[in-house]
Order: sequence, then structure tokens, then C-alpha cells
Amino acid sequence: MRKIKLDWKHTLFFLALMGGIYYLTDGSFLMSLGIMLLLFVVDYFLCILDDRIKEKKKMRDEQ
Repeated sequence: MRKIKLDWKHTLFFLALMGGIYYLTDGSFLMSLGIMLLLFVVDYFLCILDDRIKEKKKMRDEQ
């Protein structure tokens, strides 16, 4: 299992975005929370993809 690294900048950005979505959805906290969770999931998978790309590039540079 991969260790999740929480960056305070990402968290702060997602919280600000959640506040904006909360305002736009007329106070629907559950919808804002769901979107926040989706953002964390997408960020997690993008980090995995970025690590794989860096690893492939490193292997190509070594050869």
C-alpha cells in the first residue's frame, strides 16, 4: 500500500475550492464534501502517474 503524502498547500487549495462550491450549491455540505473527496482521489492517482513517468525517465537516462 502506498503512503499518502498530504501537502498543506493542496489541502488549503481544496478547502478553499470546497468553500466556493459550498457557496455555489446553496449550502449543500455533503455535495461539497463529496467533491473534496473526489479531488483527493484524483490528486492521489495523478501523483502515482507522475511517479511512474519520473521512474521511466530515470531508467531511460541510466541506459
